[in-house]
Amino acid sequence: MNPYLQNTFKSIWLNHFNNENPALEFSFVDRLTFVKHKRLPVYYNTGGTNTKGINYKLSNRFLNDYKGKVFIIFDVHGVNNENYTKSSKMGCYKIEQYPGYICDLSNYQSLKHYMANVISRKSRYKFNSYKRNLESKYKIHYKMYLNDITPELYESIFSDFQRLLKKRFLDKKTVNNNLNPDEWTFYKEVTLPMMLNKEAGLFVVYDKDKPIAITLLNFSTSTMFDVIRTFDIDYAKYRLGSVSIMGQIDWCLKNNIKILDFSKGYFEYKKRWGNKPYWFEYHIYYDKESIKAKALAFLYKNFFALKLYLRKKHLTNFIHEINFILNKKKYAE
Repeated sequence: MNPYLQNTFKSIWLNHFNNENPALEFSFVDRLTFVKHKRLPVYYNTGGTNTKGINYKLSNRFLNDYKGKVFIIFDVHGVNNENYTKSSKMGCYKIEQYPGYICDLSNYQSLKHYMANVISRKSRYKFNSYKRNLESKYKIHYKMYLNDITPELYESIFSDFQRLLKKRFLDKKTVNNNLNPDEWTFYKEVTLPMMLNKEAGLFVVYDKDKPIAITLLNFSTSTMFDVIRTFDIDYAKYRLGSVSIMGQIDWCLKNNIKILDFSKGYFEYKKRWGNKPYWFEYHIYYDKESIKAKALAFLYKNFFALKLYLRKKHLTNFIHEINFILNKKKYAE
């Protein structure tokens, strides 16, 4: 079951981003709930852009509760798209927004087997060499925390997590949205109860007792979602990010996880390690008989299309870099 449709994630998200107001249900769709725009007759799925991919199914029953409204469903997985069809009463736009990358592990028995089929021989040699050198020079060990973590250890790891993430992006001289105080507070609050429900985990690479790479992960039955990852840039020459991914793929294969989903956004490591690319889509449903709803849906469609164009031209990266320059002191705190 998708973790972003479960009560733990949704209730804490509503507390943080919807002023503790309850979510709204509508008859045209199963599984999803919505929150309303402050001024417009526009409704967004609960979880907004803080999920790492959702799915839904249109209902066979249509009441009049959709009349005059627009519904925006963020981050729809483009892998299984058969349930997302237009109805006779509602129009629908589907706009690609972010590339996504999956490690489909279902046909592999080991990390070595996966790498032999997905990673080039030259890169395999390099990654294995980096891993051996790291483990020979330092006292490296790997740990996946699920529901076996104490609140005190959780606080300690999350403190290191924030410190390492901030350190890395200060070095990159760009912003990371996850470090926004509202975002970070949300992830810190939601992750522990999700871990206790086995819907989340923290994968940590240690040098002795010091965390040097941390990845926040969410789980469905057979999928592991990459939420936030970082590593200590002091170990960068060992390609610690790739070493951490190797450890996570190995863990997945040993624990019957069939898919490691790197989620939305392009990074070179995702393309290199993934074996199944796809697209995240935004779906916009609207009342066909409402002029206002049709106009709003059309405006949103074009706004999201513009955002995709800017990403493809790498202009959003430039905006993030300018934002970092203008707010450097804040990000260094």
